[in-house]
Amino acid sequence: MQERIKYLEETVEIISIAIARERASIKYYTEAHQKAITENARRIFSLLIEQEKGHEAHLRAYLHEIKSEIELERLKLKK
Repeated sequence: MQERIKYLEETVEIISIAIARERASIKYYTEAHQKAITENARRIFSLLIEQEKGHEAHLRAYLHEIKSEIELERLKLKK
């Protein structure tokens, strides 16, 4: 049971890093979008921004699930 919690906590750390990287990508593409000269380039950067936001949303949902699972595992340990 303890090993499962440790594994889940490590997973939380990894997902948190991935979320931070998605946020950094969003920032990068947003800055590139603002500097883009052509409409085509702006469209591409907009698409990339939306994709990164989608990735972040999926990761945040997964993070929430993992944190809930950790809490359930901890409750089992208390019994």
